[in-house]
Amino acid sequence: MQHETFETYLAYLIIKQRDIVNLEVKSNEECQLKVQSPAFISSYLRNLDYMKPAYYLFLASVLLFSCTKKEDAVQLPPANEANYKVTLQLNWGNPSFTIPVNAHFTNFIGMVHSKDSFLWAPNGLASPGLKFVAEVGSNWRLLNEFDTIISNRKALAKFDISAPPIAGGFDSVFHFTLQHSCLSFASMIAPSPDWFAGLNRYDLLQGNQWISSITIPIYLYDAGTEDGDVFGYDNPPTMPQQPVRLLTAGNASVLANGNATLAPIGTLKFVKL
Repeated sequence: MQHETFETYLAYLIIKQRDIVNLEVKSNEECQLKVQSPAFISSYLRNLDYMKPAYYLFLASVLLFSCTKKEDAVQLPPANEANYKVTLQLNWGNPSFTIPVNAHFTNFIGMVHSKDSFLWAPNGLASPGLKFVAEVGSNWRLLNEFDTIISNRKALAKFDISAPPIAGGFDSVFHFTLQHSCLSFASMIAPSPDWFAGLNRYDLLQGNQWISSITIPIYLYDAGTEDGDVFGYDNPPTMPQQPVRLLTAGNASVLANGNATLAPIGTLKFVKL
């Protein structure tokens, strides 16, 4: 809408300054229509003679963006809980990787847990439970460690999912809460010295909101407990034990199939239900 006079436009700006706090508007457009109403403006025109031109110009410079959406400044808190469909897709195959005889994963075991607890962590030492998962695929020790974390209320639940084929996958539904918004897991790639596929403390709460959908890569790690760059189980222990680290083509050349880098072993997709 065009204002017929400069004074009318200044009245419009004054109205915005004085009355916008009292205008219950849902959008910038509604605000503009409200304050540009001729009837609404006319009630203010008689006061303009007492206003100084310098004040008019000041209003013109500072009130250009006075109409805003109320909802833009408000962010609703996240729901107390959320369910996710989680889809794992593995891709242990040529040409990205060498495939040994009897190549397989062990069961995928993990937990839904709080931000201040963890199953394993890069640059940290593997627990006894993770050591046995990574070296021989034995899960019971790590599951017992989960029970301790759950009893301390640092984890909501544990899981033990049967291993899919090396180029297969699985779907599962997981329940999360505000206090337990992270997912971690581990699965041995076999045969190998102490290598495993893992996810460390992935948090579904980002920016104080539940993620709606995301797909992330799954990488391979060296548990730091056994020496060797071979497809086999009977390898000397690493002395002293080393921190968990990302597996690379340099320390797993037998798996790299001549590639300069190791690709992710799979992907994990989260979809909020």
